[in-house]
Amino acid sequence: MDIISIIVLTGIINLTFSLYSWQQVSNPESHAACKPWAQAQFVKAFSFAVFATALLSASDDLRLLANILIILGCWAEVRAYNKLADAGLKPIYLFVGFVITSAIFTYIHLTSGVGPNNTTVVAASLLLALPLAMNVYALYKLRNQHYRSVFPKVLFMVNLVITMLLVVRGMVAYDNHEYTVIEAWFINQLFMTATFVHALGNGIGFIGFLKERSDEKLQTRANIDYLTGIHNRQYFEKLVRARIAGNAEFTLYFLDIDKFKSVNDRFGHATGDEVLRVFSLLLLKQQERYDGVAGRLGGEEFGLLLPEQTPMSHGDIIQELRNEFATQAEKTLGEPLTFSLGACASSDADTVQDLMRKADVLLYKAKREA
Repeated sequence: MDIISIIVLTGIINLTFSLYSWQQVSNPESHAACKPWAQAQFVKAFSFAVFATALLSASDDLRLLANILIILGCWAEVRAYNKLADAGLKPIYLFVGFVITSAIFTYIHLTSGVGPNNTTVVAASLLLALPLAMNVYALYKLRNQHYRSVFPKVLFMVNLVITMLLVVRGMVAYDNHEYTVIEAWFINQLFMTATFVHALGNGIGFIGFLKERSDEKLQTRANIDYLTGIHNRQYFEKLVRARIAGNAEFTLYFLDIDKFKSVNDRFGHATGDEVLRVFSLLLLKQQERYDGVAGRLGGEEFGLLLPEQTPMSHGDIIQELRNEFATQAEKTLGEPLTFSLGACASSDADTVQDLMRKADVLLYKAKREA
């Protein structure tokens, strides 16, 4: 396949991914990096179209414009990956990088003579290696942040390979005056093919990663109580069932905030919701501290699973929870609140339904006696 055909196909790949990503921008689940990435791919697609036209028409002016657009597209891509990985690269630095690299290339293009030549190949290769190296940095951070996902690894590798090839191409062309972008040198063909693979790998990696994150958000939303931010009843039961299947020893506590209806009646439902959130955060602390499981079972009723072996006794943990809840409630309402509880050990029941039923019975017995 000739070099111009590869350039055109690469542009088509960039355009396809750009249009798809732009369509996803309106999706509330899309990442903030989606829009700048789509813009970067569109600029690159347009640049390849101009580049192919420049080579076919032997136009130096179009070739300069194409290279400036390619440089712009690469720096715009850095901006997108910086957002995606939260890499900490300041946008002003990226803008300055684009201005400097495009100015350097323009000067070299205007002073290197007419037509494609090895000097512009060296300049383009080394100048493009700079933003792509920043891509590698951002994607290295992304890979470490999401080490279980294959997509950051794909993005990291395709950007690392194309960056290395740019440097090699620049070195090969440096002392070879016959090396131009339109000559079928092995390194040139390899680089152009790698550019196509880079566009394809970038698109698959980026869109695949965003889809993976979107699915995770939906899964989390399905498992989390929207008001309090802790596990909902369905997922809580699933996690308890998993502990039973693993023959873990634990105690299941059912907790119910006392006189919660009075809180809603006197202070309003917004304040009541805040009390539920406060209590949920305290349960989350116990979950994280003791490898437990916390969930909202409905209304003002909550569940807390504590492993049998904990650094503090269960009695001390529950008492600490009572004290913290009373203190936090007083800050919110101006008066302390209490809760009632029922408990059932995993050794006293065979199924999650038995556990929850026994804990529930004991909870309501405690409510009646309070």
